[in-house]
Amino acid sequence: MADSATLVQQWNEVLLNISTGFVWLTYSSVAVAAQGYLNCDSTVVNVTSILYFVAYLIMGPVSGWMFEKKGIKKSLLFGAIIQVIGAWLRYFANFIESTPENPGGRLALTLIGQVIAASAQPFFLNVPPKYAAVWFSESGRTTATMIGSVSNAFAAALAQLIIPAITTDKDSMSTSVLVCAILAVVAVIPACFMADRPPTPPSPSAAEALVQTNEEPFWVSLKKVGTNRQFLILMFLFGTFVGFFNAFSTLITQFTAPFGYDASTGGYFGAAMIVAGLVGAGIAGPVIDRNKQFKTLCKTMVPLATLFYIIFCFVVRKDFFIGIIVVSALLGLSSFALLPVVLELGVECTPYLRMEAEARSHQEHQGQDMQQDSHGMTKIDLNDDKDVKVAV
Repeated sequence: MADSATLVQQWNEVLLNISTGFVWLTYSSVAVAAQGYLNCDSTVVNVTSILYFVAYLIMGPVSGWMFEKKGIKKSLLFGAIIQVIGAWLRYFANFIESTPENPGGRLALTLIGQVIAASAQPFFLNVPPKYAAVWFSESGRTTATMIGSVSNAFAAALAQLIIPAITTDKDSMSTSVLVCAILAVVAVIPACFMADRPPTPPSPSAAEALVQTNEEPFWVSLKKVGTNRQFLILMFLFGTFVGFFNAFSTLITQFTAPFGYDASTGGYFGAAMIVAGLVGAGIAGPVIDRNKQFKTLCKTMVPLATLFYIIFCFVVRKDFFIGIIVVSALLGLSSFALLPVVLELGVECTPYLRMEAEARSHQEHQGQDMQQDSHGMTKIDLNDDKDVKVAV
């Protein structure tokens, strides 16, 4: 059982993941307004999301190295600070005049800020397994990993509901950008005061993680992770489903727009998908902590998630709100239940390395590849609400 100090520390981690979720989806969750604000097409709006995936490919290994060598606090604080810088650069872009004939200045500074903020996300996404290994005993690690990991998805659900609510048109876009910048500042404050390690290790394995018994050079250990057959299978599984899940939750408002659903309604689909996923992960984490049936859950949920992705292709049509939202929820429930299980299995596959953060980094890296592929295959013209075209 975690003590109050441990739980407070975990809320710091959760707050950072929530902030990065809002900054990530500031523009793509309100694509029409963002196009008017930035004077660009839908492809550029999608790029604001894709930048997060590209940044992860570069910064993911860096964050894994920092967690193993510099510790949790320094790594999280570094990520939080660069997110603040990026978020406020995006807001300052609001003061640069932008017209359809000359969108350059505002758009350029926005993208620069987005790249900087995106570079912070791996530091928040990769920490849950490392944090759970250091701060929790074996009986609570899967649940702790689940809470930290799903907080980013929880933020995505909130963002898809809140940002469309406060962004009614292109003129109110700057308000959303400001709210996200303030949230980034709020998240960095508690990170300054968090502890790097518990005063007393909660278990022998946690003590081992703190001592860093692995004496091999970092890159030698990294090579072992990359050649571990069981881990590679898990990485492919995790990457495929998380990549599809994140791409769908990001683009779902654009997928449904051609069938008469506006941004707010599309946000309900994304929120249903993510909230149901949170419920699935919330159930799976404690259950797996008790019975350790990792393999059984994977064999059950993978076929179900695949089936619901296929069904989704056939239910998206006009005047079928209930059907779309039900399938979205079932898709999220089956996909996200895999998250805490696969993350904890990734750590279990590499116990001799004590590289929890790097293991998560590899798994998430595969997910970013899949997300880029999904975004790259989708082009949606939303400039005219009455004539929406989708090309895949």
